[in-house]
Amino acid sequence: TLKWTTTSPVYGIKLHHKAEKVPDILTIEEIKKFLYEAKRLEHPWYPIWASALLTGMRTGELYALEWTDVDFESNNIRVSKSYNKRTDEIKSTKAGYWRNVPMSPELRMLFLSFDRNTKYVLPRFTEWQRGEQATVLKAFLAGVGLPVVKFHALRACFATQLLAKGTPAAIVMKICGWRLR
Repeated sequence: TLKWTTTSPVYGIKLHHKAEKVPDILTIEEIKKFLYEAKRLEHPWYPIWASALLTGMRTGELYALEWTDVDFESNNIRVSKSYNKRTDEIKSTKAGYWRNVPMSPELRMLFLSFDRNTKYVLPRFTEWQRGEQATVLKAFLAGVGLPVVKFHALRACFATQLLAKGTPAAIVMKICGWRLR
């Protein structure tokens, strides 16, 4: 015969939930200090960091960015490819489709200050090709007294700042290449 009990069949089982980690994102004041110090110290990675913070592009997308992708007339960047460190090749973006990223006046001025007689927009450092961009970033941030974040966090900083300015989430998702699943 079946016996009914008032005790839960899972009584005594303990679940250990990991506390949700607060994302490592720099505040607008920290971003300003970061870029100010990188520019003031003429850090060779300044153009890369500024471009990441002003576009929200992934590291591989920035690495693969060519001048043919930059349209100064429409103030857009066409993001259609990405560098894959494991295979050492340029491939499609992570999501597999292209998108346009608008150029802010600050980004436009930054890009106009670069040498456009090269194939690629940004300098191509050996550390970057080897996937060590986070190590360089963390050392710099620690050196100027800022919170240490991963390179990918610069993408989150961009999106967070857009949202803080009132940009609709759907637009931020489109610019960053995110889709609902």
